Amino acid sequence: MSIKKQHILVLIQDPECSDAAIKHAFTLAKLFKAEAAFANFPTLKGKTHPPISHYQIEKFNLQSIPYKIIELKNSKREPNLSIQELDAIFIVTQFPIGSLTHFLKRNAIFKWILKAKIPSILVTEQTNTDCEYKNIIVPIDYKKESKEKMIWASYFGRFNNAIIHLIAPNEKSEAYHRTIKATLLFTKKMFEQFKFEYKIVKTECKSRNINRKAIQFSKNLNSDLIVLMSNRNPGWIASWSGPNQLKSILKKEDNPILFINPLKDYYLPCN
Repeated sequence: MSIKKQHILVLIQDPECSDAAIKHAFTLAKLFKAEAAFANFPTLKGKTHPPISHYQIEKFNLQSIPYKIIELKNSKREPNLSIQELDAIFIVTQFPIGSLTHFLKRNAIFKWILKAKIPSILVTEQTNTDCEYKNIIVPIDYKKESKEKMIWASYFGRFNNAIIHLIAPNEKSEAYHRTIKATLLFTKKMFEQFKFEYKIVKTECKSRNINRKAIQFSKNLNSDLIVLMSNRNPGWIASWSGPNQLKSILKKEDNPILFINPLKDYYLPCN
């Protein structure tokens, strides 16, 4: 009986702006012993892009990792339908910088990213492509959902012996303080069970500014992945054009972003 192979699902927004996504997809596929599946993201009516080609992909497949080019289903259940069929671990997609410039410019892929049951690795043309996923930055806030970021960060520690840097805020509210303390205790128990290195960096900033503070630390720690999370109810603006802070970070920073939705029925990588 054959075992179903897991995949990295690569959504190609523009084949002419896809090199970083292809490179990151193969790095992740090697790291998680997965295969890659490439699909052109459906464009808005009246716009067309040439399909991604095998030649374009093969240029960066230096490890001869198995891959395929697929066509997405014409279904409102996407992307989760393809995610389930492929047993996908991550979505990878590359944003052309121009698609991130306007506050209310429609960017249909965010609707998919915000309902996907797996995290997305988000890159741009300026993202570092020599990424080894060895230094992972995880900002913590007072929300209980922060624990989900720890679960995904732990996979990079377990499978890649990465160092996880936890960037913690300083909250005066007793309720917020208790939640942050509980998150750190949960994280300590989980991380030490798998025996990889992690560090807690305590800051003086509040939770609302912790993502920006984490980015400042990322420059000093030579990080190559920042873990961020969407709001539980992102709202129509974020679904239409993308979360504003996320787009700002993508435009300015050279770290890839692991973007997670706070869901309870994730498809988690196997052990």
